[in-house]
Amino acid sequence: MSGFEPKTGYHMKLYRNTGTFATPVWVEIAEIGDLSISDFTRALAELKRRGNQYTKNLASLFNSITVEFRLHFGLATTQWNALKTAFFAGTPVEFAIMSGAIATSGEEGLRCPMIVSQFPWEQNLEDASGHDVQLSIAYMVSGSAEVDPTWLSVA
Repeated sequence: MSGFEPKTGYHMKLYRNTGTFATPVWVEIAEIGDLSISDFTRALAELKRRGNQYTKNLASLFNSITVEFRLHFGLATTQWNALKTAFFAGTPVEFAIMSGAIATSGEEGLRCPMIVSQFPWEQNLEDASGHDVQLSIAYMVSGSAEVDPTWLSVA
């Protein structure tokens, strides 16, 4: 299963870059539940004129990108520690939210520098304990260049 075809989120992947921007080393964060990029939106500038009765929109900036997922407590300790450490340090980390395995031809997704902006800890009596993690787009520099989000397509 690869590329652009219908699939459930179960087959999709979240990765954290443990290398550099130029030489990424992608490590899968597998012990998560649902993942959402619900606010992947573009701001619009309205064009209103007396010479035309319709309000039209012009493409403007991308809005702040936020990724949310459930990180299960007690599984994948290395990933849990990395996200916890990034949260407390406020360190930007590069992530890839992919349609499948990042090394598989035809897969694609969002490659983006992010900050762990929320790391609340749920300890429900009748549910597995975990963190509803929120990642927010971050300012990150690689060498002397600012790192922007990109759409990654695996050749």
